[in-house]
Amino acid sequence: MADAQTLLWQHLKDAPKGLSFVRDHDAEGFTLPFYCADAHLAIEVDHDPFRHREDGARERWQERHRVDIMQVPPSHVQRNASEVAEAILDIAARRKERFAK
Repeated sequence: MADAQTLLWQHLKDAPKGLSFVRDHDAEGFTLPFYCADAHLAIEVDHDPFRHREDGARERWQERHRVDIMQVPPSHVQRNASEVAEAILDIAARRKERFAK
């Protein structure tokens, strides 16, 4: 079975709903696994989505670029990647609309 990031990428890579995600986006010293600039949204597949990260540079970058980072447990992706992707796309579409104004 493919890993969770590969499974999720299969659903996000072809710009569904007009949302262009890139993989492994370099964000000034750290990498965002999935990033949609139009929605100001990054996605991380993380075993512990509630883990607090002490990373001031990352937080400053997020604030400066108004990006939210959504963390999704790999078990959720492996259980139902299409549902997870659909939820991400719904959130991203609403955010894209909001930032377009």
